[in-house]
Amino acid sequence: MRMFILLLVLVNVALFAYFNMDKVLPKKALTYKELNPGKLKLLMDEDFGGLEKKKLSARPLNYCYKWGGFTDANLAAAQEVMARLGLEADLVQESGVKQERRFWIYYPPLATTEKAQAKVEEIKKLGVDELYIVQDSKWRNAISFGLFSEEPLANNLLKNLRAKGVNHAVKSLRNQGNATSSLVAKSVSAESAVELYKIRPEFVGSEVTPVACR
Repeated sequence: MRMFILLLVLVNVALFAYFNMDKVLPKKALTYKELNPGKLKLLMDEDFGGLEKKKLSARPLNYCYKWGGFTDANLAAAQEVMARLGLEADLVQESGVKQERRFWIYYPPLATTEKAQAKVEEIKKLGVDELYIVQDSKWRNAISFGLFSEEPLANNLLKNLRAKGVNHAVKSLRNQGNATSSLVAKSVSAESAVELYKIRPEFVGSEVTPVACR
């Protein structure tokens, strides 16, 4: 019995010491490494703005684009487009470049641009969206529906057009010949590049491609 009481006392003492350890033992002082305030700098809004400006200024804002190939029939009209967009363009003559034959689906040229535009609106009401008024002198005011390297694709488009009621659309073999010209525009902004790509279908067979500036 005496042994049991002694054991009970020891247990109580141990529990008291455990739960009051922070009072019995001294706390270890916490220390912090001192920072040098002279070397600290707060980043303000203008600092972040400056970083963004530096990042943007490192990117080229303008590019060069090559638009070709043209024949004597449509080169002048393409040069007029460049002038209208305010672009400097060098003329590059490319002799001996053989153009592959392509199949062109189009509506024959109309007398005036106004009549061609009216016909475009009429055809759009039939459910045809991909069509462009041609600008080159030989085919001015024709309406282009598409140019294909494979004849079956051209035949399918012609069939679909006639099914929608575009009865005067025709197919012809288009070959630009061996001698072509290209225009290389310098300092082309993103907006002007978009305009070039939009206008390209109006010059049947022409291509717009980015090139290295010289």
